[in-house]
Parts: sequence; C-alpha cells; structure tokens
Amino acid sequence: MKEFIFNRKNYKSYKDFYTQIYRDLDGKNTIDWEDCKDLFFSSDSLDEFLWYNHDKNIKFTFVNFDKEIIKLQKKFDDFKYNIVIEIFEDFVKEYPNNQLEFIMEDE
Repeated sequence: MKEFIFNRKNYKSYKDFYTQIYRDLDGKNTIDWEDCKDLFFSSDSLDEFLWYNHDKNIKFTFVNFDKEIIKLQKKFDDFKYNIVIEIFEDFVKEYPNNQLEFIMEDE
C-alpha cells in the first residue's frame, strides 16, 4: 500500500495542498490530467482526479488537520479544507481499498 502524508504545517494555503496531491498522485502522467498541475484548486476536479486513482490502494495521512476547528469554517482556508476532507472521507467509503488517517502532532 502506498502512503501519502499531507502535513498542514507545510502549506501556506489550501492551494499548496492541491498542488501536492496532483504531484504525489502523478497527475502529469495521468490521462486527462496532464495539464492540470493544481487541479484548478477545484473540489470537483479533486473528486474526479481521485477517481482516477481509486484502484491504487493508497493510505492518505492528514497531519495537523484539526477537523473540529476546520468544521467551524472561521477562515476561508478552513472552508476549503473542510470540502477537501469531505471528499476524501467519501472517497475511502466508496473505495475501501484506500484508507484515510488523521494525526495531530503535539505542539
């Protein structure tokens, strides 16, 4: 099983996350996604792009994504990350060969 780790501390905004997921899942070598280096920062694009990877048995680890704070959506980035989290949660429910884990590091 491949594992991809996304640490929120490494991103200035949700846009950096989109760029990393595209890079990590080799979007430039994925049919229909060769020229979409940032998935247009779109949740619809992310959802569709994940489908192209549904059979790869991937473990997605989200580090320092405090779901309780994100769900409050007090910041625009939290609003965007909340959508991203929902997409990933739905993805692993629909394709249980993939996994999703959340880890909070101690500060």
